[in-house]
Amino acid sequence: MATQIDIKDLSIGYHKKPLLSGISLAIQDGDFWGIVGPNGAGKTTFVKTILGSVPPIHGVIEKSKDLIVGYVPQRGTLDDIFPLTALDVVLMGRYSKIGLFHRVKPKDRKIASDLLEKVGIPHLSQKPFRQLSGGQKQRVLIARGLATEPNILILDEPTDAMDIEGENNIMKLIMSLHEESNITILMITHILNLIANYAKSLIIIHGEGIFEAGETDQLLTDENLKKIYKIDLDVHNLHGQKYVVVHSHEIQHSHAHHGHAHPHHPEKPKKRY
Repeated sequence: MATQIDIKDLSIGYHKKPLLSGISLAIQDGDFWGIVGPNGAGKTTFVKTILGSVPPIHGVIEKSKDLIVGYVPQRGTLDDIFPLTALDVVLMGRYSKIGLFHRVKPKDRKIASDLLEKVGIPHLSQKPFRQLSGGQKQRVLIARGLATEPNILILDEPTDAMDIEGENNIMKLIMSLHEESNITILMITHILNLIANYAKSLIIIHGEGIFEAGETDQLLTDENLKKIYKIDLDVHNLHGQKYVVVHSHEIQHSHAHHGHAHPHHPEKPKKRY
């Protein structure tokens, strides 16, 4: 497989203050990378450095000549105040092709319409973005990311604040893009069960400036998860699927601390992994 992005001895951060250092990583054509870690560890800074919106402090990011990157930001980054339709939002992804101040051509509208069809919401093309549900907004943003006609798609928490059905539907869409179009995926998420079952490769960014990368099966372990999240998490295999759950004693300890211990019937943890 061809290398799309080759990262060598990279240091990232802001104002010349490294957040992470010594990052070396090769992203190959057709990879699916999950990116996990606690809030503030540097996940978004890492992908923004790859995108070029945050300059590296040190090191090299070599990109293949034919590389085109699509970016799907968190839903909250697009202000709902602007009265844009779903189609308008997707067309924003064409600006890198047509230029910010050039007229949108019928070809671009056709591409945007086809992408809304591809993500399953052609009937919402003229609906204001701000009136869409969370899942519908996410589909529009994925379509916008695809409007650059990328061979690598970077997604920042694409299932954030969704219910289980919404998560499942968005992940099915992402997997279909990955498998049918051979698009390389880099995905930031806090939902560890998604990463466990979809991403073949994993980037772990610890809160202490530690960066690890490798196969998901090798890195997604009880020990590593405890280092990252400072609580005991168990990784289980059941019917060919992996599940990450909070260790029962963590739940019991939490309840006991608040004077509500229920050792035989622990309440389901509010935080889903």
